[in-house]
Amino acid sequence: MTEPHEELRIRQKIVVVFDICSSSNILEELIVRQDLRPMRDVLIELKKFLQEKSERLKFNVYKFIGDGWIILFPPDTSGIDLINFLEELSRFFAKKLERMVIPHLEQSPPILGLTFGVDSGPLVQLTMMGKREYVGRPINIASRLQSAIKDKDDNPAYKVLFSKPAFNQLRLARDYRKTRPATRTLRNIRNGERYACMKVRLKI
Repeated sequence: MTEPHEELRIRQKIVVVFDICSSSNILEELIVRQDLRPMRDVLIELKKFLQEKSERLKFNVYKFIGDGWIILFPPDTSGIDLINFLEELSRFFAKKLERMVIPHLEQSPPILGLTFGVDSGPLVQLTMMGKREYVGRPINIASRLQSAIKDKDDNPAYKVLFSKPAFNQLRLARDYRKTRPATRTLRNIRNGERYACMKVRLKI
């Protein structure tokens, strides 16, 4: 357990939060059929994929959040490497979903895929219940960006909202992969003022 007098440990990170579109609808139908194995198996495959890629890209698979993950990348991560990883993850997920889950559904949800939010900055590292934990604004911003993609987009799957600081840190050109400026209202951030960000459509 972290003690009050313990030295404050600050870690610079690039935070990626991703979520599975329509996961609640998928789970509801699988529950009716009394067979949650297809979705469980896809989540297990995603976990294995993330663990394998984390060794090469040196990121931390920080936390599972029910239907997605929080991933922490080193601050010197290349923007191209990050985009390539998100696209590879998206292709992997799309393939597994099509093969392992869709055949078990009577009707496929209209929106299928992953959505991503990315921010960067300092996180406080601490130990709670024997586990390494992180707290900080970049996690909150990345989470809000991920959930806000759908607010002004009828087809949010396989898209990323970057905060401008993260976008600039990753040195992603504005015309890269159909990137364009966007604005969102992020819950509990800046008193509900419009938040300027950058939206990238991933190539899958």
